[in-house]
Amino acid sequence: MRGVLLQWRRVWMSSTRNAGAVWMSSSASGGITKESRCLPCEGIGSVLSPQEVQRNLVLVPDWSLSDDGTRIRRTLRVKNFLKGLEYFREIAKVAEAEGHHPDLHLTSYSRVELELWTHALHGITDNDFIMAMKIDALNVPE
Repeated sequence: MRGVLLQWRRVWMSSTRNAGAVWMSSSASGGITKESRCLPCEGIGSVLSPQEVQRNLVLVPDWSLSDDGTRIRRTLRVKNFLKGLEYFREIAKVAEAEGHHPDLHLTSYSRVELELWTHALHGITDNDFIMAMKIDALNVPE
């Protein structure tokens, strides 16, 4: 639990103009790892800056930025259609545990395409990089 608290810190701001809670990502407070946990955002928070996205992409070298800069994606090949579905089941277990769900595509019977973005914020957040690291830690079915 302490790790979760370190990942996202709630900072209370008070001023005459704006009082409330602001969520700071772990990119601002010290980094993410595959042991990090995705935290529910439900529209709270903000997307990462382009500089933060580029800095985090180094952590997931098999992933790239979409052309429009709003998602990270990974493409790979599996042996056959059933192996692709098996891989999706493994990803689904992690996604359910984390409460953060990638877009999964299986095309040409063996081409797996994964896309991550934070739907509630319409862009890329730390959660996307955490999920990418967790997906990368899975064994791709042979």
